[in-house]
Amino acid sequence: MIDAGQVILSESVATTEGGREELEDAVREEGRLVYKVAYSVLRNHHDAEDVAQETFLRFLRQRQRGAEIRKRRAWLAKVAWRAAVDRKRSPAGAALEDAAEAVSKLRADGAGVDEIAASRQMMSLVERLIGSLPRELREALLLSTTEELTSAEIAQVLGIQEGAVRNRLFRAREILRQKLSALMEPKHAR
Repeated sequence: MIDAGQVILSESVATTEGGREELEDAVREEGRLVYKVAYSVLRNHHDAEDVAQETFLRFLRQRQRGAEIRKRRAWLAKVAWRAAVDRKRSPAGAALEDAAEAVSKLRADGAGVDEIAASRQMMSLVERLIGSLPRELREALLLSTTEELTSAEIAQVLGIQEGAVRNRLFRAREILRQKLSALMEPKHAR
């Protein structure tokens, strides 16, 4: 996890004692959120830490310009989200069929619903299903479930209306439910 000591300050971004304290407060209170937002996009610990540092540097620079940040948590989440999306490379092709086959094999071997749900294969399947969602649905769902942001916070991060967030969350969950139901049907029922 990131701490204020990890945020590298260049000569051009020299801080006052008040600025340093504000940065330390932001890192202490919102560091976990910023990291989780970055990680939810990048799925890589080192890249997420880099984005978190970049986010807090942007925060510091913004504060030094005298700009007012009214909702610090939402502002940091939005900057982290955008920085992570900018950094993300094109996704590798998801082998959805492989994960679905592994879950089907568990079911065929007599595994119970709880065992299947807790399995690594099922977690992989769900991650791949989420990854296969359209970008706008995936983004809203990840911010809601992984980062536990409210609809209002997600709206601010994504720059859309709160009603649109709720609509995207509903659609994403419905698509996932349908895909999981189809994949979990016994083979003979298909």
